[in-house]
Amino acid sequence: MTAVADEKNGASTQANNTVRIEQGQASGISYDEVTAFLGIPYAKPPVGELRWRAPQDPEPWDSLHHANAFGDACAQFGNFYTSNDAASFDRPYGSEDCLHLNVWAPKRSAMPRPVIVFIHGGSGVHGATLLPLYNGQRLAKELNAVFVSINYRLGFFGNLSLAALQTGDPAHDSGNFALLDQIKALEWVQKNIPSFGGDASNVTVMGHSAGCTSIWSLMRSPLASGKFHKSICLSGLPQESSKEELAETNNKLLANLLVADGIIASKDELKNYLNTTNPTQLKNYLYSKSAIDISSASQGTGGIAIAVDGHVITVGKSGPLVNAVPTLIGTTQNEAPLLLLKKFSQKNYSAIWEMIHTDKPLKQSDFFGGLSDLWKFKVSAWVTNKMLLSMVQDAVPLLTQQSVPVYQYKFNWQKTPEPWRALFGAYHGIDVPFIFGNFGLGTKNFTHFTWRVSEEAERENIHTELRKAIQGFIETTDPNKYTANAEWPLWNETKQVKIIQ
Repeated sequence: MTAVADEKNGASTQANNTVRIEQGQASGISYDEVTAFLGIPYAKPPVGELRWRAPQDPEPWDSLHHANAFGDACAQFGNFYTSNDAASFDRPYGSEDCLHLNVWAPKRSAMPRPVIVFIHGGSGVHGATLLPLYNGQRLAKELNAVFVSINYRLGFFGNLSLAALQTGDPAHDSGNFALLDQIKALEWVQKNIPSFGGDASNVTVMGHSAGCTSIWSLMRSPLASGKFHKSICLSGLPQESSKEELAETNNKLLANLLVADGIIASKDELKNYLNTTNPTQLKNYLYSKSAIDISSASQGTGGIAIAVDGHVITVGKSGPLVNAVPTLIGTTQNEAPLLLLKKFSQKNYSAIWEMIHTDKPLKQSDFFGGLSDLWKFKVSAWVTNKMLLSMVQDAVPLLTQQSVPVYQYKFNWQKTPEPWRALFGAYHGIDVPFIFGNFGLGTKNFTHFTWRVSEEAERENIHTELRKAIQGFIETTDPNKYTANAEWPLWNETKQVKIIQ
């Protein structure tokens, strides 16, 4: 892939940086020995009759496809985990036409390279690959690997199972559309990644938070068998919802929609409505609602519910894994505080965004209505953090009992300025910019409060340490390959964990 330099921005215009894949020819943008192919569809847009259906093969291209811009974020309620534009916060954001992926490929070599497929986090209801935090340019070059990031349906677009939507097809009827999207993206990688110089027999799935939860679900799905060979699972847990929990979550969405339209007067009338309404009528009603309507009605429903449907997911969260693979697990010392801030501060995303970027000195109490709220936050964060970290340890034996190697690190770096250090510590997701090497200094982003120029050299050293461990792991399953000393112990009965601080 050769390129002609663009003197204005240091990127490039297309010369021979094109690839031929199943859909046709695509051209990318080259910079610093890596070519980025952005916004490639891996499935048909899940719109119209394809809403709440398993993803379908993408349409072929009749001419050269210019893969030079990210696709839209998937439909959701906007916040700073999805966008750096404050105008998109606390309102419907994104599009249903969002099943795109991005590929960063180093210059071609004689030997195929390892592949990483990244699944973003966001509780299954937020997030997008277009965030600068997830740019794969640097990782692809430094790891000498092909890096792929994927969008997938979120919220009730990605997880909804209702009798009125049933078709008789087990994939369509599973309700697990987000996971089916991820499996479809992995299928696309298997078919097409050799065109980018990637090794389809050496694919590592990497996910953070809900992305890690997705990896646990992929390990429980026979449909994902053979489509990935290692995993890097960051700050996420196996999840499973009972039929009762699934019905309760779905009914909250229905009630919010019906009340907003004046079809029922209150949520108490939902049961009678469902008992007296023809399923086809309910189906047509749901398909008539816009993405804005559904995103708005999703607020206050408590997030997604993941079902063991018997087709996409066949094993409960404590059962034997269908696809146990060598795994590198990461956690942070203080997972809970950042996750609980919005609940206890009672501030919206726009207000928190302003506090993240203010030059004014702040105190911990500025985030809360009073000291009692601050202490409730502290106690809840401490208890929740203990519970989350314990649950991660409880999940690891699902892998080790199948004799696959497991490594784990705990990220303890806490050099953020006050009051952020006291509020959050080594917070949920702080390790992600250290892995990518994307610290976003000088730009507005949700990690802005974390960084000071005085720690730049230390940050780069930690990034190098993590990058070398990941490179060794994706190549050989051993994170010690490129480290000066064999410092990463295997997780076993003694539960040994690498501390990064």
